[in-house]
Amino acid sequence: MATLTVQHPIVAGREGTLVAGLPMPVFNRITVEPISGACGCEIGGVDLRGPLDDETVAEIMKAFEHFLVIVFRDQDLTPEQHKIFSRLFGPITELPQAPTYAGHRDMQEVRREADEPENVVPSFEHFHTDSPFLPQPPLCVVMRALEVPKYGGDTAFSNAYLVYENLSDGMKALLDGLQVVYSGKDIWSKNEKLAPEKRLRLRESHDFTDSDLENIHPAVRVHPVTGRKALFATTAYFKRFVGWSEEESRALLTYLQSLAQHLHYHCRVKWRKDTLLVWDNRFLLHRGVHDFKYERRHLIRTTVMGERPLGPNDVAR
Repeated sequence: MATLTVQHPIVAGREGTLVAGLPMPVFNRITVEPISGACGCEIGGVDLRGPLDDETVAEIMKAFEHFLVIVFRDQDLTPEQHKIFSRLFGPITELPQAPTYAGHRDMQEVRREADEPENVVPSFEHFHTDSPFLPQPPLCVVMRALEVPKYGGDTAFSNAYLVYENLSDGMKALLDGLQVVYSGKDIWSKNEKLAPEKRLRLRESHDFTDSDLENIHPAVRVHPVTGRKALFATTAYFKRFVGWSEEESRALLTYLQSLAQHLHYHCRVKWRKDTLLVWDNRFLLHRGVHDFKYERRHLIRTTVMGERPLGPNDVAR
């Protein structure tokens, strides 16, 4: 089977057609419809319930590499079929904080019942990456909808490549030299201090160590194959920039976080039952949109292990 990374330059389609910051690739085995000019596409002509030939897998990976989030509709998968497809992207990993699904330690669920407040889901107010505190944060998330509201409950995405590429040269130089302390150590203790009706739904126990739950990563992440740079500094699990005070760190982070909110970096995906998404957790930011009430939203997911983040200084050596 094809591997995740594209070892050759992306081939341009029609001259001058740019999407997600690069020339539109050519696809022959699958249909690809971009969702916005910034990121995201819907893929057609693929049934994920059975084996996929190498050429089709290669085109799916090319779309993933280019658009960062790929959407498949009408994929009624069993948990095992979900996992088989996920493993095309890499090994599946557990997460310490996310509730597991139906006895599958290597699958998580995002669930909000019709009578529950929206805070039961770890819903961050800003765009973020998942589990950046891990030594090797997730490469991607493969998520499928079991039940969704009639209206609302979308997931929105922001292209962190474009955020970085539109910074000034001075800001790029500053961020290229910064590192971030990310920590998930205190999420459970903070949750216990909340009133029961305000607590997040978290996984109750895990086998992760303290060294797994707090790590230092570069503020700018470099793709291990293409060398393209993206912002890797977001509010979720953020403690501080290395060598900076918390007050100084928050001031800079607030500014950077505001950039990710710009609509021209975004796409937004409307869930339907059996919609399946794969998004690149390394170079794409995401957030759920909890604009619905009195309806159930139930999504299940696998998480694919990533590499330890590379920064500009790592590449320069």
